[in-house]
Amino acid sequence: MTQDIQKRIQCLIDEIKHHDELYYVLQQPSISDAEYDKLLRELKNLEETYPQYKQADSPTQKVAGRVAKGFKKVLHKTPLLSLDSLFEASEIDGFDRRIKKDLNTDHVEYVCEYKFDGVSVCLIYKNGEFVQGGTRGDGEVGEDITNNLLTIKSLPKKLTGTNIPKELHLRGEVLFLLDDFNAFNKKLIEDGQDPFANPRNAASGSLRQLDSSITAKRPLQLFSYTIMHHSDDFRVQTQAEVIQHLQSWGFDVGDFHPVVKSVDEIISFQTKFEQERDKLPYEIDGLVVKLNNLADQIKLGTKARSPRFAFAYKFEARKEQTVLENVALQVGRTGAITPVAILKPVDIGGVTVSRATLHNFDYVDELDVRISDHVRVARAGDVIPAIISVDLDKRKKDATQINKPHLCPVCDSPVIKEKASYYCTNQLNCPAQVKWSLVHYGSKRALNIAGLGRETVDLLIDKGMIHNCADLYDLKKEALLNLEGFKDKKTQNLIEALQASTNQPIEKQVFALGIREVGEQTAKLLMKRYISFEKLRASTEEDLQMIDGVGPEIAKSILAFFENKDNQDMIERLKKAGMFSTEFITTSQKTPLEGLTFVLTGELKAFTRSDLKEKLEVLGAKVTGSVSKKTSYVVVGENPGSKYDKATKLGVKILDENGVLEMIA
Repeated sequence: MTQDIQKRIQCLIDEIKHHDELYYVLQQPSISDAEYDKLLRELKNLEETYPQYKQADSPTQKVAGRVAKGFKKVLHKTPLLSLDSLFEASEIDGFDRRIKKDLNTDHVEYVCEYKFDGVSVCLIYKNGEFVQGGTRGDGEVGEDITNNLLTIKSLPKKLTGTNIPKELHLRGEVLFLLDDFNAFNKKLIEDGQDPFANPRNAASGSLRQLDSSITAKRPLQLFSYTIMHHSDDFRVQTQAEVIQHLQSWGFDVGDFHPVVKSVDEIISFQTKFEQERDKLPYEIDGLVVKLNNLADQIKLGTKARSPRFAFAYKFEARKEQTVLENVALQVGRTGAITPVAILKPVDIGGVTVSRATLHNFDYVDELDVRISDHVRVARAGDVIPAIISVDLDKRKKDATQINKPHLCPVCDSPVIKEKASYYCTNQLNCPAQVKWSLVHYGSKRALNIAGLGRETVDLLIDKGMIHNCADLYDLKKEALLNLEGFKDKKTQNLIEALQASTNQPIEKQVFALGIREVGEQTAKLLMKRYISFEKLRASTEEDLQMIDGVGPEIAKSILAFFENKDNQDMIERLKKAGMFSTEFITTSQKTPLEGLTFVLTGELKAFTRSDLKEKLEVLGAKVTGSVSKKTSYVVVGENPGSKYDKATKLGVKILDENGVLEMIA
């Protein structure tokens, strides 16, 4: 039983961290906020019931997100925390009772605000002038995006009005107004580029540009709502006063900040805006409710990742019932075959939905969904619509079961099952896989070839001009000008972008190849180990598995890719075009802990295990998950696990938290 609990906790931690990476780093969320919150709550409940299994680096103990490379770091004077998400009226009532009990009072005031669905930022002003801005990052350290923020017209560069503190740290939200977002996406499509999935992704991608001139071309909007820190020459008593001051200094604060005195008022506002949110000029996914009295906020304090004096009252995912008319099988870049629901069109929150994801065939079995079923479809802002339940009472007797594929729906090649997914085995010649591999090759995360979007790839394939990545570098300007929609500027931009791709970092070139199981991080690990592409090609399975983070499946996939004759021919052509000529850029200076291997176990006080792992790796150490005779040190916190016992048995050196701190210093 306890083993099952421990296993479930670890499973939840891994799943939540995966979704954090998708949401905060890649801007490609795959589940709704409600589904994410459900996972987080289950983890929190298990950790409270079984505290002996709580891990120091659990998602419940820290704010999600991290600082991307390429940006300077900005240290937040006051942590930018997350908010606990509540969904039921009973939860709001419980929050209110706890607040009153902790403050020993029968009467409290709250301020309700929109929960903007944008990107949280910190703004720093000195003597009324904007001096620095950063992303939330992990809550304590964010990315310095000062130059990008300066391009936003609604950001006051110099504060107006009176009673301005000498030093001021604010929290705000950067987002797209919906009309601006739709116009911006339309322009991207006209230019042959991929549109953004939603306004939040567009805002996040815009703020994380290393070139601020790109951000300047995007119509971002800033709203401010909280004073995080201020100098002693300023006095304010309530959140309502904070909003008034922000507005008087020149900030856009929105038009909704009512002070309420009862749970019924909060619920009434939430009900009103859940019905009317589609009329607003921007996306909101709920309301934020804060204790109005700032002194009481300080008394209540914060938890590891959220304040005790505020919460997010989240809207339900937009959902409606309709009929599943058919199921289409979609083949992706890796050959994975995904079932897609074809629906009787239904309006969900002002958007007509006719297709929805079914994730995979295990999910189909779990739902027991069939063709002609009445299904419940949810659309939650950041993700594509998904079928969430089946109305079995309305099932027809002749409802058709959804069959698992035996042949690829595109090229009729045999299909194999790996884990929860089915794959087409014709990796190199399946038209669908070829198309999506080319789209991936030119995507922002890979080689960032502007103009090589889905429509352009489709056109080039239809005209027989490209069959794989190497063909791209044989494209001639004269031939492209004969294609529909290709004018001189668009053609020249594509040619130049292709030429520039040969100078991209070698790890991005490896990632762009689309080797199954090799994502961005794995590509970086590979090139950090081998430095040059040719050394990677010459690697063995045993050698590959020596890299921390590369297991048997990844190693076999890499070898299979390089052993394929067609891939070998394609690589030689890519080399002639100038690819793979660079090496992995690493510091030549010897790092202090180079050659040492660390294992971490137990709960640490000064920082989380992931933070310590990052600090050790920056100093050149290798941090692994298992203890062996080759381990240099095991760092032990409170309540260590079996790794401590194994280290003692093997005679590996043990360091407590103070010991590793001294070593880092």
